[in-house]
Amino acid sequence: MPKWIITAHTFDPPSAMHTVSNIEVSEAEALKELHLTVNTYSLGIKKVTHREIFRYSERQYLVRIRGNWNAAEYIIQLGELITDPK
Repeated sequence: MPKWIITAHTFDPPSAMHTVSNIEVSEAEALKELHLTVNTYSLGIKKVTHREIFRYSERQYLVRIRGNWNAAEYIIQLGELITDPK
């Protein structure tokens, strides 16, 4: 079974990368998990009032999230492990 990672990157100060999940599932299941993340991820936003989703590719999205008091943009992407250090 392939191994996958979903990450969220923000470029707002301070820029950071967060690992959302590490999963070992089929590609179809990994894409489902990515879509769920794109539609629900809101790190740092207490109450989401608006969400814009831009698709760059099947595995990479830009998500703009606005809350009552703040806003953020995240690049959320899915990566497949291609080498295993075993």
